[in-house]
Amino acid sequence: MARAISYNKSTIQEFQKQLQVRRNALPVLMRKETALRQVLANRKPELKALRVEFKKQLDHMDGFASIWNDLPSVLRVDRIEDQTVNVAGSKVKRLQKLHFKDLNINPLYEPAWMPAALEMLMHLIENELKVEYLEKEISQLELARKKTTQKVNLYEKVQIPEYEEGIRKVKRFLEDKENISTAAKKIAKNRKSMEG
Repeated sequence: MARAISYNKSTIQEFQKQLQVRRNALPVLMRKETALRQVLANRKPELKALRVEFKKQLDHMDGFASIWNDLPSVLRVDRIEDQTVNVAGSKVKRLQKLHFKDLNINPLYEPAWMPAALEMLMHLIENELKVEYLEKEISQLELARKKTTQKVNLYEKVQIPEYEEGIRKVKRFLEDKENISTAAKKIAKNRKSMEG
């Protein structure tokens, strides 16, 4: 505790109040930290699998480079639906649904392979967005876990011991002051009885 403190009973009460707040918050923070670690342990393999699937799709589509060059620019994302969810006290966005603009193609004038190619492309775009959303979610959860761990360490290793030590120092000071006062009264009483 790097601040000046007043050595009185109200300081003890304030320190006890602050100490109790931190002691009550510590188990909650520890549970949050554990929950975040567990969620991250589950989401990271999920991201890895999504990346592998996306890479496979890209590799598969590389073989059709000449087709993609012939494909007109008919596919556009209209809107992205996402949802904010609470994960262990942290708000993150998750992809819900991807909406594409209506395709302006006439099957009579387009090659027969175009609907399948567009379907593949839609799936690829959707997987790419899933990867992006999951990367952002993991990044946010990692940051939340890091901050929670720092707060746990701050409470557990710094603030709780400091408040306990502060309470001990103020109590000792007040006890010493009381003892000195009592001793001074006894000396004064002894002098008075010797003089009188």
